[in-house]
Order: sequence, then structure tokens, then C-alpha cells
Amino acid sequence: MIAPGTSPLLSLAVGFALVYAILLSCYFGTCLTVTWLSRRRPDHKIQKDRQAPPGQIKRDIRASISSLAAISFLFTLGAWFHYQFGWGYKIHQMTIANTIVSFGFSMLVFDTWFYWFHRLLHTRWFFKHTHRWHHLIRTPVVWSNDSDTLADNCFLQSYWAFAYFMFPISPIVLLAHKIYDLVTGCIGHSGYEYAGRLSSPPSPLISVTHHDQHHRYSRCNYSTHFTIWDRLMGTLCREHDAEAARNIRTIQA
Repeated sequence: MIAPGTSPLLSLAVGFALVYAILLSCYFGTCLTVTWLSRRRPDHKIQKDRQAPPGQIKRDIRASISSLAAISFLFTLGAWFHYQFGWGYKIHQMTIANTIVSFGFSMLVFDTWFYWFHRLLHTRWFFKHTHRWHHLIRTPVVWSNDSDTLADNCFLQSYWAFAYFMFPISPIVLLAHKIYDLVTGCIGHSGYEYAGRLSSPPSPLISVTHHDQHHRYSRCNYSTHFTIWDRLMGTLCREHDAEAARNIRTIQA
């Protein structure tokens, strides 16, 4: 906790350092764990005929360290305005009910935010100048999740700064959602299927196959938590359901 009377700029700096430390720890912890698990489960690999090019992991780690700093700043800036000036909606007392509801609602809102901005980034101009970096390779690895440009983050990750102005949510719950997004995003870029039966089509929950197809084909599968928008807007990969179901059956065999 930051002591009362602390200067606003110091509270912003301390908040940023804390959030950045948490996200970096989650990033490296998840990536190292998933890498260890994947080496023991070669049958879970989705693109069995392809390997990530040499140097990709170092490239992705360097970019992710910078991106996580940008994300941490956006997250902290939103919370700072929320506390310092009382901007946005507030939850005055956390309960089990409003924690569950706000977490679930945040997932739905963020999935909508991510889907439509992600589609925008795949239009010709934005893709060339903003999003191409993330798609330089077609075989993602667990370290690739946050390998983005600053402009990319300003579109997709600015949600964490604006969430307080869209609906009531506690910063603790929003941070829990961001950690969930980071962990599942790393797994989703791993190239190894880890989803269980709950993600088997036609479930709205995405699998690793969902995002792996996005990197292979680019013009499909824009969502991050659910397949709902992709199904509604006709942007779900044509082979998605069959391949995802097949991959999930394989790991359960």
C-alpha cells in the first residue's frame, strides 16, 4: 500500500513499478513453465512440420520486456486517475458477488475491445505500420505473446487504462484479469494445445489452436478469450472447429 500523503507522481511511479514487477514475473514464470511442459509433450505440438526460426525467442523476449512496461504504465495510469481524481466508476466495497460479476464482465468487454481493434490492425495500412511486427513469424512460441510495438499496445492494451470509465471494477480485480489474460495469452502462443474439453467446439472458450491458426492464416480468429465475435462476424477460420476438436482429442487420448 502507498502511504497517505505520498506525492501523486511518486504514487504513480511506485504503482507502475509494482504492476511491472508482477507482470514480468507472470510472463517469465508462465513461459518457463510452459516451455518445460511442452518439451515433455511433443505430441501436443500443433504445427508439427514447422519450427520457430533461430533468434526468435531472444527477439520476442526483448520486445516483450518493453511491451510489458508500456502495458504496466497504461494500467497504472488508469488506476492513478481513478484514485487521484475519482474519475470513472467505483466499487466502494468488494464482495464475492461483485468480484465475480465484474471479472466476468471485464472478460466480455475486453474480448469485444480486442476483437474490433485487432481487426482494425489487420487492415492494410495499420498492419504494415503497426501490427506486422507481431506477424513476422507464422510459428508462434510461448514467448511471443507480448512481442508487440508500442503503437500496437496503444490499440489493444489501452483497455486496461479505460476500463474504469466503462463499468465499476476494483483495480485488484482488473489486475487479476490482466494476469489471466497474460497467462492464457502466453499459453495461446505456445504452439502446443493445452485446452481441455471446456474449449472443445462449439464451446465459446478459445483453444491454443484458435490463435495458432491466426498466425498461420492472419485473416481470421481475431478474438482473445472467446470465439463469439469470430462466429458472429464470420471471421472464424473455416477449419477451426474440426482442427481444434482433433487437437483437443489428441491430448486427451
